[in-house]
Amino acid sequence: MPARRPSQRAALLTALGANIAVAIAKGIAAATTGSSAVLAEALHSVADSVNEILLIVGARRAGRPADLRHPFGHGRYRYLYAFVVSLAVFWIGGFLSVVEGVNHLVAPEELSDPRWAFGVLALAALLDGWSLRTTKLAWRGAKGDLSWRQVIRETKAPDLIVVFLEDVGALAGVTIAAVGVALTTVTHDGIWDAMASIAIGLLLMAIGLVVNRETQSLLIGEAASDELVAAIREAIAATRGIDGIRELRTIHVGPDDLVVAVGVWVDAASSASAITRSIDTAERRVLEVSPFRTVVSIEPRVREGGARRAAKGG
Repeated sequence: MPARRPSQRAALLTALGANIAVAIAKGIAAATTGSSAVLAEALHSVADSVNEILLIVGARRAGRPADLRHPFGHGRYRYLYAFVVSLAVFWIGGFLSVVEGVNHLVAPEELSDPRWAFGVLALAALLDGWSLRTTKLAWRGAKGDLSWRQVIRETKAPDLIVVFLEDVGALAGVTIAAVGVALTTVTHDGIWDAMASIAIGLLLMAIGLVVNRETQSLLIGEAASDELVAAIREAIAATRGIDGIRELRTIHVGPDDLVVAVGVWVDAASSASAITRSIDTAERRVLEVSPFRTVVSIEPRVREGGARRAAKGG
């Protein structure tokens, strides 16, 4: 019997728990050793913890039912909070880590007891690896045959973008910090520790910019995937009584909510009841092919040439 796949919420809570534990451990190690790289990693974990809390709050607010002011629901709260997360990664994690590294670069210091740093970084690697594994399992269905890079570009779920990049960035940051601490221990020159802090900060800034770019696009409003648009077009075009598609537009108003607006051509000789049946059938077919909560609006229009022919025939 296959193992039960963890839920996406479980992946988020796992990442939060791991980051809080690691942030505390890194903070203690940074205070004990005086390592700017480990302090940068503590800031990294604090930023990640703030991110998970923001995502949880965003998901909670996005779950509110539709109302008169928000007839399509509140799904975009998830996009909004993910956008705020990108700023937190950039400024709390990245900028402060670079500042800390520059300060130690100006006045480099030796580490007092690097064993603490190595022990905490090893613990962080284990917890962050566990979090990344949980994330991959939780989102395996959304990934399909795509590469993770393609998933980041194509997904409409900001939680996936943030948590996956966080976990990957966390492991990369731990590696950078470990190299910086090791070189400082061997050479007795604190410049390597400071350089590692700066490198961690630049890494987090890069992650923040990627998350910012992707969530901006979602916040403005992205269309459905090319594959889904093609399936919708095919479903409508195959409907009896519809002569062609004049216009087709889609927009995600949330990760799980899609609006489809379609303009179609119909036969001028068709009766109003026949056209209504065709529109109803087309709408039902769109709902069948869409994996999201979907609102469909189809506007029929008679071709001008067809209307004139119908008038002459009458």
